[in-house]
Amino acid sequence: MGWLAEYGSVHTPEPAFDLLINRWLLYQTLVCRIWGRTAFYQSSGAYGFRDQLQDVLALVHIAPQIAREHLLRAARHQFEAGDVLHWWHPPFGRGVRTRFSDDMLWLPYVTAEYVSFTGDETVLTEKVPFRRAPLLKPGQDEQYGLYPETSATYTLFEHCRRALEKGMTSGKHNLP
Repeated sequence: MGWLAEYGSVHTPEPAFDLLINRWLLYQTLVCRIWGRTAFYQSSGAYGFRDQLQDVLALVHIAPQIAREHLLRAARHQFEAGDVLHWWHPPFGRGVRTRFSDDMLWLPYVTAEYVSFTGDETVLTEKVPFRRAPLLKPGQDEQYGLYPETSATYTLFEHCRRALEKGMTSGKHNLP
């Protein structure tokens, strides 16, 4: 974990806390959540769209390349309409499309944090495909399946734009 020397670490009056926050929790995030794709509520080895984006957010400061790679991996599991697979299993990508309204919004958020911290704006021009599928039917909450990728590729910026657009039009808004 030589990453810490490059990005610094937390120092408190409690050495045990420093060890926990600077080493152990980051190690657990990387090994369990990113590489193993397992945790208390996720023990299947699937990628969770929202879950792993939240996890790589913790790694942006110590392993920005891992965060970058995962941003592009997640974007590959977004539908043309802007929504995403809630979770999917590698290597084929079979997973569940849902109506969850927050999953997709983690992509632009973590992308913005990554760019802000690293200054790497080139990630915004990286091109990846969307997934193709008909929209969920009225009353249908989810659909498990294998969804093909589009033949065309689009920038990560476009993926983020579609996520935000979909996020603004998803769900019911009880405004006065």
